[in-house]
This record gives sequence, C-alpha cells and structure tokens, in this order.
Amino acid sequence: MKFLTPRLIKIASLIKDDDEIVADIGTDHAYLPIYLAKGHKVKFVYASDINKNPFKVAKENVKNFGVSDSIEVINSPGLSWTLERDNLIIDCCVISGMGSTTILDILKLDNDKINSYIISSNTLVGPIRQWVKEQKYFIEQEVLVEDNNIIYEIIKINKFAGIKIKKHSQIYFGPILLKNIDKLFVEKWVKEKEKINKILINLPSRDKKIKPLKKNLKLINKFINKEMSE
Repeated sequence: MKFLTPRLIKIASLIKDDDEIVADIGTDHAYLPIYLAKGHKVKFVYASDINKNPFKVAKENVKNFGVSDSIEVINSPGLSWTLERDNLIIDCCVISGMGSTTILDILKLDNDKINSYIISSNTLVGPIRQWVKEQKYFIEQEVLVEDNNIIYEIIKINKFAGIKIKKHSQIYFGPILLKNIDKLFVEKWVKEKEKINKILINLPSRDKKIKPLKKNLKLINKFINKEMSE
C-alpha cells in the first residue's frame, strides 16, 4: 500500500505470524489494519479511534478495500472497549503516533486480554520502558526507523518472555538497541543531545527541569564519548 509510512511498515514487520488477533489503538484512517488484512498477515484486526472523523474515514476505507470481514472499526478511547468484551484475546496491540504521556494514560487500562504491545511514541520511549520494568514485563524487540527526517524507536513488549530491564541506561537507550548499535542509533542520540542543550540554554537557572535534563545529557555524553573512542 503506497500510503503506508516507513514507520507503519516497520511496525507491521514486528507482528509475528502467530499474532492472529491484532488491535490498533488510535488507528486514524485504519491504514495499518488494512495493510495487515490485505496481506493476510493476521486473522482479524480491531481498529479503534477516539475521534469521530477518523473513525468515519476508517470505516469507509475498510469498506472500500473490501476487508470488512477482517476488520472491526471501533469509536472508543484507548483500551476501554477491551474491558467490555467477553472471551477477547488480543495477541498484539499497537499503540503508535502519540506521545509517551498519552500512551501511558492508555496503558493504565492494560489487562489480561492483551498478550503483547508494539509501541511507537512521538517522544522519548524511556517512560514506556520504565512502565515495562514496573509491570515486570519483557522487551521482545526494539528497532529504529527514520520517517520524514525523524528517528523513531519502536518497541515490542511481551508479557511472558524476552529481556528484563534492569539498568537506567536500558530504560533510556533500550536493552536490545544497546546491543545493536548502528549509525541511526548514534545519529538519534547526537540529535537528542543538541535538543537538550538548546532547552537548557533557555531555562531559568532555578527551573526544576534542569537537574533531570543534565542527568540525561551526562548519560548521552558518556555513551557518545565511548562510541567515538572505539
């Protein structure tokens, strides 16, 4: 499908063959569910969106692409609709295209009906990994993708198997990404360093944000210096 972005294509690649039932939260126009259904990668997709206009467009798109038997479009906030359904099991739940704060609000309704998540935040993923650690879940996969000149982290969270997060550096950079450092990874954190420096310049001297920002900057500098010395 020509309208699928590089980020959505990468998300789709993390959905396994045995992830038969998928949910796409904040589906917008249901491009990802249609891609999955047309490619017969999954048996069924729930495509939900809180906003009425995207919901209407999504329903129309699903109908026009002839995949109404494989996709249910739902007008509902976050995961609330999953709690209302009996005998529901979602193998993989995608939450993408919003900030980590919004994603964490959605994850407050995490429940036993969902086996795994694929998360792609528009902001840093560290808070999501902190949530994974607190829930005692696992990181199954982590990848980076460049889309429209922005480097996104995509993580797959598994409730039953994968890598446990133990260190602060793993929360910030990602346990799997740290083991597979490439040019895109370094580029992402060099850009983040520049972003933090710009923020620090403009903050008042007693701003409470300075201390955590300097802590993150120190961590990034330590990593970058290590990479450049090797």
